[in-house]
Formats: sequence, structure tokens, C-alpha cells
Amino acid sequence: MNSHRHLSILELVPIAPSSITTQQLQQKLLERGLEISTRMLQRDLQSLYEQGCFGLEKDTRSKPYGWSINAQWRGGSAKIMSSEVAEHYLLLEQLLPQSVPSDVKQSVHIKAEQALKRVNGHLPEWLLTLPKPSLKVNIDTQLVVQIEHAIEHKRAVSAELYRVLYNEAHWLKFTELSFYNLVEQGGVLMVQFMVGQLHDKCYQMPVYRIRNVQVLQKTRRGPTAEQLKSLRSAINKGMKQSAIELIVKVPSHSAVNQGFIELGELIDKQHIDDKNVLLTYQTIDTEQLTDELLKCAHWLEVIKPEKLRQRIISKLKAATTNYL
Repeated sequence: MNSHRHLSILELVPIAPSSITTQQLQQKLLERGLEISTRMLQRDLQSLYEQGCFGLEKDTRSKPYGWSINAQWRGGSAKIMSSEVAEHYLLLEQLLPQSVPSDVKQSVHIKAEQALKRVNGHLPEWLLTLPKPSLKVNIDTQLVVQIEHAIEHKRAVSAELYRVLYNEAHWLKFTELSFYNLVEQGGVLMVQFMVGQLHDKCYQMPVYRIRNVQVLQKTRRGPTAEQLKSLRSAINKGMKQSAIELIVKVPSHSAVNQGFIELGELIDKQHIDDKNVLLTYQTIDTEQLTDELLKCAHWLEVIKPEKLRQRIISKLKAATTNYL
């Protein structure tokens, strides 16, 4: 009953810049034969708004509040995909039976690629821990065979890797990679490799983020014990990164508030006044996050956690000292 009521409410909320008040919405629902008390409708609207996955917006600049659906939310050309929808597509791709027709697989794969971009290339923690009957069931088995062949015969390969650069996700072509190991980590099949002939760093990446592998008639590189130690250290460091609740204050029309810069999983949005909003994220405290916050420091303020706020302040003071 709740789902039917919520769906009826969302269907009647207009797309921005148009809006509707609670009283107007209540009348339209009544005309559809759905009688809802004012208090219940207010609770439903607030609940749908706080969930943040229906594109519902609340205009608090004047009373009664106006309700609308984000103009980018509906339609095939929508630029915004909710985190919930993204996770559903990623899960669907993993659980898709091998017997499904290729056109259906391709359609799901396209959506899953969009979903991977929505979560900045990182699968949700709960998705990584799902039990899987076989690591190779939900990925391209031919791709795994190619990688295993290259490792066994010590051949270099060319391939495309899925990378997130400047908040945009891309498939990047690498003319020479040296795959040297396949490992399981958190239920995900990972490949370890080196790049080119000169770069000495070792990398690890999920197999599902690799495509178009071509085995070359060229001997691959092999890592030294010191390089392997460095990779293990980086992996262990990444696993120890702590989850935090990040609260930032940003202008209402900023790229962060519009969703073009993502700092993690958005769980709450509060309008402070006509010009500013408080955004709350669930995210991981990494050096990359600190760098992203510093890029926006002239208009973005970190409110919590205090440890991260002080880190930003310290770096800004150091930068100011250089220019005095």
C-alpha cells in the first residue's frame, strides 16, 4: 500500500522548474480517489526526499514549500543515475545467467558501465562480499583465458583499462602491459600487472575493468621482489582506509551540489539558506579525497569530520605561507 501511495505521489509531482504544494498535491490525489491526510502526505514527501533516489526536490525559499522532480532525473537522456539504481545494474550484470541472449547481455553491460561511472569505478562493499559460485561465471571467460595464456607463456599484451580521470570514466588503450598474476580479493578476480618497459610500479585491477586484450609476440616483464612488496603494501594500505561521514558546506549552484563532482555516497542534503547547502556523504578517507577537497577549498568548506577539517586547514596554511 505504501509503495502504491508513494508511486502515485511521485507521478503527480511536476518536473522543475514547475512545482506543486502539499495542498495542491493532496487535491490531485483526492481527484484520483486517494484520500491522504495533510500530515501523512508531508511525511511521505519528506521521506521520499530524504531517500535521495527519486529526484525529488524541495524549495524552502517560501511557504508553502514547492515540490518538484529534478529536470535531469527523468527520460532516456538523464545525466543522473541514483546510487541505488547503479548498484542494481552492477548486481544484475554479475548475476546474469550465461544463457541470456547476447543483445540482452549487451544492454545490461552498457547500463552497468554507466553505473560503474556513477560509483566512480568502485563497486559497493556489500556487492564485493556477495557469495559467488565461481569467480569466472559473471565475467568474460574468454578474457580470463587470454590473461591466463599470457601469464603462462610470459607474453606481453595490449588492452583497454577502465579508468576514472578528472571525475570522468574512460576506456584507455595501453599498447603494452605485462600480466603476471591472477588473484582473488574480496570475491573479485584481480589481475596484477606492469605497464610498458620503463615504468617500475606494479598495479592490481579487477578483471571486469579490462577489455580487448591482444596477446603480443613479445616477452612480458616480471616484477622484482621489491616491486611486489611495494604492491602488497599499497593493497594493505587501501584495505585499511577508514570509512567516514563527510559533511561539507557548498553553494547551491556549485558543481558538487549539482552532482557533477561526487565526494562519496550522498546520504543527506540540507538547505541552510538561499545560497548554501550542507551535504553529507558516506565515503572513504583517502589522499585522493583530500586532494579533491583542496581543489574546491575556495568555495567548499569541510564541516566534519574534525580530523579531516584540520588536515585541510593545515595544508591551506602551508600553501598561504609559500605565497606571503
